[in-house]
Amino acid sequence: MMEIHWWRAGVSVSTMGEKSMKRTRSRQRSIWVVTCLISAWMLLGCGSSQQLRLQADDNYRVAQQYLGDNSYLLAEQEIRKSLDAIPDDPHYFELLALIYQAEGRLKHADEAYRAALRHQDVPPSVLVNYSSLLLLQGRYDEAISIAQRALEHPNYDKPALAHTNIGLAYLKKADLSSAAEHLRTALDYYPNLPEAHHNLGLVYARSGKYNEAILSFREAIRTRPSYPEAYVSLAQLLLEEGRNQEARDAFERVIDLAPDSTFAIASRRQLQQLTP
Repeated sequence: MMEIHWWRAGVSVSTMGEKSMKRTRSRQRSIWVVTCLISAWMLLGCGSSQQLRLQADDNYRVAQQYLGDNSYLLAEQEIRKSLDAIPDDPHYFELLALIYQAEGRLKHADEAYRAALRHQDVPPSVLVNYSSLLLLQGRYDEAISIAQRALEHPNYDKPALAHTNIGLAYLKKADLSSAAEHLRTALDYYPNLPEAHHNLGLVYARSGKYNEAILSFREAIRTRPSYPEAYVSLAQLLLEEGRNQEARDAFERVIDLAPDSTFAIASRRQLQQLTP
């Protein structure tokens, strides 16, 4: 009896083991199926995200082209498509701000820049462009602070632009020494930056260094021959120096370059006064 009991018990243990193994294999197959479904879903999701990014970047490039053509409404429509797809990209908000800025909608541009600044790692180009807007708004201390943040960014490769904006902010604040320091630094980084030459010329002119100012204005024109503001600055200084014919030539050049601009209007008035 004991042996029969032992044999039956052995059969019982063996049968339970087989059932357990079957259940284990069944669970493993279920886990494998679920894992495959999750992987497939993730692949589809990644593919969908990549498609969204590619389309958003395409819209971004089209918006840049429209902005370059001064087609502001079309540019805004395209960049908003980018933001609908990827709503937290700081470069998209930066381009939207530049569109608003070109239209003269400075309050909207400021809001777009602030949206870009909410990003954890703000690209330095956003900071420099925002500092340019702050300069337009007369917010010089903020412009200096924002441009300084760009200079502190480890991957920023265009420090000349940030130093130029800081230099202009100090010029507007009548801190000529600090302005000259930053503008010279900008030119150390990039000797052919026309804005830095022009603004340094303004610093020299306000400091009474007229010869240096004239040289700086001419350098600005050399590096950008179609620079009406530099021609105006040069012409006005030449006029103060009594070099009337050279001033006349510079004023006429302004009218040729930008006939409908405020610079051209001022130049025509000056030419009328120069006419004997």
